[in-house]
Amino acid sequence: MHTSEAEMADSCAGADSSPRVTAAVRDCLAPLRVSEVFEPVAEHVLRGTGPEVLAVLRERPTGADMVAKPDVTWSAARVRAVTDLHPGWSPQDAEAARLTVYRTAQADVLARFGQVLHAAADRTPASGEPSWLLVLADDVTRAYGAAGADAEDVQRRWDPRFLTEVARAGDAPGRTPVHATLSALLYADSRHWAHRRHQLLESDAGIEFLARYADDLADVATGLADHNRRSVLRLCARRPEAHAALAAELAADADAGVRTEALDTLSRLDGPRQVALLRQHLRTASPDRLSDPLARLADLDGGVVAIEDALADGGDGPEDPERDRLLRRAVFRVRVLRAAEAVVPVPPVAAPQDADLAEDLRALGAGRSGGDPSWHGVEGRLALMPDVRVLRDAYRAAGMPDADRRAAALLVTRTTHARRKIGAFLTPEDAERWWPLFAERLDLADEYLDGGDGKRHPDQSAVDTRTMILTILERFPAAPEALVPRLTSLALGANRHRLPARRVLGDHPGARAAATAALSDADAGTRSSAAEWLAGLGEPGAVAPEPGWEFGAGVLSPAVRALPASTLWWLDRFREQALDKGVPADDVDRWLGLARPKLRTARDGSGPAVGRLGGPLMLPPDVPTPATVWGPDNSYEYQLIATLDLAAIPPGATDLPLPPDGHVLLFANVELDDELLPGGAVYVPAGTPVEEREVSLDYEPYEYDSPEALDDELRRTGDLRLTPGVGLPSCPVGDEALALHPHAETLQEVWSEQSDEGGEWQIGGYAADFDGYGDPAPASAYSEEDGQWPGPGDWVLLAQWVGVPMGILYWTIPRQDLEARRFDRVVVQMYANP
Repeated sequence: MHTSEAEMADSCAGADSSPRVTAAVRDCLAPLRVSEVFEPVAEHVLRGTGPEVLAVLRERPTGADMVAKPDVTWSAARVRAVTDLHPGWSPQDAEAARLTVYRTAQADVLARFGQVLHAAADRTPASGEPSWLLVLADDVTRAYGAAGADAEDVQRRWDPRFLTEVARAGDAPGRTPVHATLSALLYADSRHWAHRRHQLLESDAGIEFLARYADDLADVATGLADHNRRSVLRLCARRPEAHAALAAELAADADAGVRTEALDTLSRLDGPRQVALLRQHLRTASPDRLSDPLARLADLDGGVVAIEDALADGGDGPEDPERDRLLRRAVFRVRVLRAAEAVVPVPPVAAPQDADLAEDLRALGAGRSGGDPSWHGVEGRLALMPDVRVLRDAYRAAGMPDADRRAAALLVTRTTHARRKIGAFLTPEDAERWWPLFAERLDLADEYLDGGDGKRHPDQSAVDTRTMILTILERFPAAPEALVPRLTSLALGANRHRLPARRVLGDHPGARAAATAALSDADAGTRSSAAEWLAGLGEPGAVAPEPGWEFGAGVLSPAVRALPASTLWWLDRFREQALDKGVPADDVDRWLGLARPKLRTARDGSGPAVGRLGGPLMLPPDVPTPATVWGPDNSYEYQLIATLDLAAIPPGATDLPLPPDGHVLLFANVELDDELLPGGAVYVPAGTPVEEREVSLDYEPYEYDSPEALDDELRRTGDLRLTPGVGLPSCPVGDEALALHPHAETLQEVWSEQSDEGGEWQIGGYAADFDGYGDPAPASAYSEEDGQWPGPGDWVLLAQWVGVPMGILYWTIPRQDLEARRFDRVVVQMYANP
């Protein structure tokens, strides 16, 4: 068994640790023996001689990478090259030696060791990245993640105060050693995850260090990336008073997630203190950052007075109408919408029937929620609550501030099992449990009517909060009078929210009068909206404008304009978000002109039946079973996937010239061998006698045990139910299309976010993009070498099935074949990434 230099020195040195540190450093640096820079580097670390050796290390001599990355598994040849020069050495010994260095070496030795690790790294530091102290802190926390007494000793030794000593000894870059330490511990990018370093700050000693140097922390934190500022605020919440000034400053941060964390930290202070800290933003913060501080002030005693004072003061700068509008609306919400006479009558709070849920709510209210006052996993329990006010009441009993707001915020902060925000697609049944809460707090409903996507992080899914709250308001027994003016304004608009706003208002006399008056409005869009609304109410003489009027003349094709309003909803949302991304309106409208109608699976599987999935296979007696035929007795039969009933597909429901009746049978052998699948389609004209056909399938389906297992699953689904949909190009576009649509990539990115999680099946429209594989329709032109085969521009998507894990099946056909009722050249493709 090998005895390392460190172990030999330790056995001879007794209580004197210097020889042991010397031996441990030499074990750590042993890979540098291969390039003959070992001795000068070791001498530099141990005695501070020859600092110019760091420049040599930056040239990446052989072995430097093994020093910089000790946790990498190196080849046996490279390990042998080291042991030949440093007998008995092993990577495991080097790791043990590194723990010895970190446990016992003095601060100046550790600083120089960190500088060596930094110089030996095989990359150029990113702009703004802290220097060697970051690399050292990363390696220390990595090393003490190992088990054993040495690792525990290292962890106890290395707290922020000791790292500051090392920073001071090595003159780490930064205004002060404390500043350098905080920069190193808090920095994070794709190459430096901060999780382990944050452990140094999460301890009691770390929290005390942050509180003691709160001013330094504020100076460092404001220069960090968004996600780092959020992490800092979570640390600050442990000592909120010490970091009150920083939290107050970040309460008006550009990043919504940072604002949320800052306000959470401030919520641990008493109300008057929060008001004093937040009122500074009322006349100085950008209006697009004011909504969160305003909402907090509105919930605090004295907060509305602070807002009124800011309105009366006016400030020294130029007038800001948007700021004043926001401040006045906040006052209106408190003074008017929270007034007793504004509250809509609601039934008593309905207790949950589930006994376990009832007990959990009692535990939450009594403070027995296991240290989790926000109740992690509550999103999975909401469906068991007939009335979410039971959760609000539990929050109140637990002494949580803003219990109503906390409960309402679950709609935009918590996600379902499908990783969608709860409020993204509320059904009427979902809304039933929410409406009493908002009936008691109309101010919260009014806040959500402001719109916005409810995002608190770039990677989170968006929520159309205006659509969400309108769905909830539709459950009210009557439109709340205090919101009627605002709802009427929405109802007379030209966007997707006008229709649910009208449903909320119903036949409200004041709203009808406003619509009648709007027929004489100077704005043509308002007149059109009023006429549409009154016609829907059955007003005599009212004539609704043509469908799709809200997009402007000539923007949408006639087939798309005729789609239901619930389908055009997606195009309106897309247009709004594309404009928010900075795409010029003309470019957005040109892209909208490409929209195509289609039929698709609804999110809940509803809709009229337009066919069936799976067998039995019904064919005319004289039609052969679709197959690849090699000879009279040698064929490879195809599996039936779906049968479409063309008579059930309304004219104009897709962009395809489908026959008006009859059936189309879609076949595919779902294999992974090639993108081109064995398969095709058969058209059976209406009235043609058919009989059940037995098939002999001999292939291994992707992700299914057998063709029979695939057919069984298809048959269990049974009817194929599709609803109207609309599509825009999602596959990568070519240079010619980019010349016409220079913002195509941005527009496709925005369209990719317009999803309700339906769409397993699709008839017509554009093919869905799969990992950038390209559009399968034009690609079909290259599936045959026949000179008579139609060109790329002739092909269209007949059907699409997202029917296998990480894969999509496409059936494509030349448009002229559809017009000729010819289905013998259908191409089947599957793009998959198993």
